Amino acid sequence: MIDFEVILITVAVVSGGLAFWLWRAGDLKRSLARSREKVLVGPETGFYQGMIGGIISAKTYGVIALTDRRLIFRKPIGRDTEIPLSDIAEIRDDQWFAGNYRGGRKFLILKLTDGTETAFQVKNHDGWMRELGSGLSAA
Repeated sequence: MIDFEVILITVAVVSGGLAFWLWRAGDLKRSLARSREKVLVGPETGFYQGMIGGIISAKTYGVIALTDRRLIFRKPIGRDTEIPLSDIAEIRDDQWFAGNYRGGRKFLILKLTDGTETAFQVKNHDGWMRELGSGLSAA
């Protein structure tokens, strides 16, 4: 027997999540349009993986963009991540990050000047690597 209440709740959650997602993407686009920053890549859907206190792994999807000054990641819930290009010491990529593997897709790994690492997954991985490399050499 089909449980229509479960179906209705699922549709409401999915459509509400999609509306929220579109709002966050639009909000980032409007924010960047008002700024004096040059947008190099994005905004687009991305995946964030970082560490909280070097102990707890934090993972979430969100909206990511790269400007000539910073990398911005807007999460659906919680504090956004903004990394000034001047805080990035090194970039590299790998299929593994912090013991996690996600279907063979490469992580874009940033080592920050304080020694911590954070990683992102994006659609156009090679384009992001190229633009980040150019942004770091210009910063």
